[in-house]
Amino acid sequence: MLFTLRILATAILALSPYAFAGDRPNVIVVMTDDQGWGDLSASGNPHLKTPHLDRLRAEGMDFENFIASPTCSPTRAALLSGLHEFRCGISHTNVGRSWIRPDVPLMPEILGKAGYQTAIIGKWHLGESLPCRPEDRGFQSVFIHGGGGIGQTPDRWGNDYVDPWVRTREGWRATKGYCTHVFFEEAGRWIKERAEDKKPFYLHLATNAPHDPYIAPAGTARRFIEAGVSEPVASFYAMIEDIDAAVGRLLDQLDTLGLAENTIVIFLGDNGSSLAHWTGGMKGRKCTTHEGGVRAPCFIRWPGKIAAGRVTKEPVTPLDLLPTIAKLTGTPMPDGWKGDGLDLSAVLLGEGVVPSDRMIFSHVGRWRGDEMPERHRSNNFSVREGRWLLQGLELFDLETDPGQKTNVFEKFPDDASRLLTGYGQWWDSVLPMVREPVRPWVGDARQPVVLLSAHDWWPSRETDGAISDGLAHQRSILNRLNALSAGKPAVAQTSGHWKLHAAREGNYRVTLSMLPPEAPAAQRDKLGQLKAGTVHLRAGRREVQTSLLKTATSVSLHLDLNEGDFEMEGWFTGQLPGQGILGAFYATVERVGERRVPDIEFEIQRQPKK
Repeated sequence: MLFTLRILATAILALSPYAFAGDRPNVIVVMTDDQGWGDLSASGNPHLKTPHLDRLRAEGMDFENFIASPTCSPTRAALLSGLHEFRCGISHTNVGRSWIRPDVPLMPEILGKAGYQTAIIGKWHLGESLPCRPEDRGFQSVFIHGGGGIGQTPDRWGNDYVDPWVRTREGWRATKGYCTHVFFEEAGRWIKERAEDKKPFYLHLATNAPHDPYIAPAGTARRFIEAGVSEPVASFYAMIEDIDAAVGRLLDQLDTLGLAENTIVIFLGDNGSSLAHWTGGMKGRKCTTHEGGVRAPCFIRWPGKIAAGRVTKEPVTPLDLLPTIAKLTGTPMPDGWKGDGLDLSAVLLGEGVVPSDRMIFSHVGRWRGDEMPERHRSNNFSVREGRWLLQGLELFDLETDPGQKTNVFEKFPDDASRLLTGYGQWWDSVLPMVREPVRPWVGDARQPVVLLSAHDWWPSRETDGAISDGLAHQRSILNRLNALSAGKPAVAQTSGHWKLHAAREGNYRVTLSMLPPEAPAAQRDKLGQLKAGTVHLRAGRREVQTSLLKTATSVSLHLDLNEGDFEMEGWFTGQLPGQGILGAFYATVERVGERRVPDIEFEIQRQPKK
């Protein structure tokens, strides 16, 4: 009997390493978009007033050198997986390379299996359809905008910062108010429900603010303009102060509900500042691997467990948050899990220090389309280790030179060589995953109709030189359609293909259009009408064509697909001067039955006029 009790006690301690009294702690992660380290008053910014974030920082532990990824999707993948984004399929923020691998365990899946209630509110940006939607990846409650920001191409058409549409598990829902307020009010409602049902929860609250377009709540940018701060910085700062006020209300709610003492609150930015108006002397901004491009705020509060006012200056990363949260919540990691991050729980609890000799690898990614990743091995990368920052053949001592003004590569060749060797080994380890695309699924009963957009185009297979990138925003599409509607002759060829996976063999209906189905009818009539010509749909070895009648705003074609991976491109001829092609900016794909003809090696099929 005594032996059995010892085994049971050992198992319990293994599950809950710190054996905290009371219930397992709740976890709230608040992540802002494009807010860098210098975009807080506590960092020394002379223009901003962020008292609530400063309070949160002072009441917990501040990771002074938090090294995020250079852009947003990568940091989100790293945080949720504990793996470098390149291992997760993420090497860009669009062009088909911002979909997270479905076989990588994520934080909501891991915590959900341990009994946590999970929710995401705000920004996801790791895939718009199966198998990469947040509800496919462990989030039980979903309340998000589409794409990488409100108004981006995968978002609901015409969405805005005021009265935004949000997507839930049940579909799109209209809301009232400014976007940040809408997201925090939903967070407050959800937290109150969790307090009532007394279940531990994990809330991932990711604002789209202060990402561009820089639209602040009405009137809030005025004080910055009157103080001499010009636009767009004035609105950028106003958006941050609005977030600060919302965080204050969230902290007050935790106090009111009696949840503060048992809730871990983590605040972080997803990359360096997008505007870099004040950086404390650091070089660079978002989309670079300079210190100003990757350094973001990060602080963690847990009253009574994490001592207030503590600061660590050793570099840490979003990779560290998953193993740390798992340990603090007593949640077991999947069998055989090997991540790239460090468990910082002992550091937070005052029982350890951050290792000073770890290497942190940053790479901007963002190479074009189907270019071989190997060509970009030596471009846009950095290695951070303690005081050192290596970029290519430049080495900087950030302790004495935070502005990266003096290259000391030749002065410290041994350190430079060690960092270069470490980078080469790391690159070789991630290269196989970087090469492999993550494919949206079609034909799965869990998502009968899949909407695709030019946001996720890979380069055109049908013509060389067609523009396939730069279409992440709805305004980019509107600019092209307005030019076409006005008869401007200089509209360039634009097309691309989607890399997809058919979950089932069968006959599929593909509807191609220049605007999505929910676009207003008047706008579709004005900008979405097509000229007479031909519509083409190629999928794998089969191409379907039909004549296109003038004034059509969409056209549906049928094709048979085998189960498995394939590439699909839909385009129109007769829309541009000469023989140029114009890709369909949007497509819906739906399986409608069993295949109609036997599989063949190659076929070009003409269908009746549409």
